[in-house]
Amino acid sequence: MSTDNTPTQAQIAKLQSLPMAAPIAALNLFKLNERAKYRPEDPEFGTPDADVSGQEAFERYRTEAGAKLTSLGGRTVFAASVDQIMIGPDALDFDLAAVMYFPTRSAFVAMLSDPDFQSSSRHRYAALARHSMLHIAGDPFIDIAN
Repeated sequence: MSTDNTPTQAQIAKLQSLPMAAPIAALNLFKLNERAKYRPEDPEFGTPDADVSGQEAFERYRTEAGAKLTSLGGRTVFAASVDQIMIGPDALDFDLAAVMYFPTRSAFVAMLSDPDFQSSSRHRYAALARHSMLHIAGDPFIDIAN
């Protein structure tokens, strides 16, 4: 299990072994830090820009990463606060949930390797205490939004 909100090598290998042309949806579950935790290598570290809530840091990430998602043909299908855990252990305790759609798994990989996306991810690292992402198989994928 990854402890730093990034995929493990095994998870990356699995991603690379799946059909790259297939569309995917990504279910993201987010637990916010109360205060952002920027790292020493981040330009915000030690400046007033680092003195923000986890929610504020996440909004920075959402704005920047959302532009990259859109440029690759993807979109946020749904995003909202988590009200409760209805089925499953209460210890899951997430603040936000979001479903992102990618037209291909290749588009998702392209986003991950984009230097601008990688730079904006510093806000995600600062914002989140925990992040789980589940890829939902997209072959075949029915796009009910259109």
